[in-house]
Amino acid sequence: MKSVFILAAFGLGFAVWGMPSTGTAQACKQTLDMTSAGGPKVVQCHEVTDMPQSTINAMCRPAGAQTRTVPERLEKCPATYVGLCTTPLRTIQSNLRRLQGLPDEPDPNVPETATIKAYFYEGMPPNAPETCARSGGKWATAQKAPAKKRQ
Repeated sequence: MKSVFILAAFGLGFAVWGMPSTGTAQACKQTLDMTSAGGPKVVQCHEVTDMPQSTINAMCRPAGAQTRTVPERLEKCPATYVGLCTTPLRTIQSNLRRLQGLPDEPDPNVPETATIKAYFYEGMPPNAPETCARSGGKWATAQKAPAKKRQ
């Protein structure tokens, strides 16, 4: 699961350079079926804000031959999540540049308000909150709806 989020962010890092922002949200919900390789079925959604439409186009595609994926383009991710990691896009790019041994210079074409939200629905790894924090994100767990009173 950790590699799925990193791959999406890695692809995003290259897709956003040199593009102006649009101020709208855009999302891609993916079902990753890794059961044939002994892994779990994972359902997550990535939502990008304040970036051009082409950003989500770069993210919303099948993951590769080893994992069967079903990408679905959405305006926003569904609100019924189990966990949510919100990270500034500049932080993700900075982390990627460090991993590549490049200087940590902010991309002037990525607005400070640009974020990526990783929503987890099914198959969330137990270390997702820690991974989120280590990558510079903020973690949120879904709040349960109050139980209805019996009449």
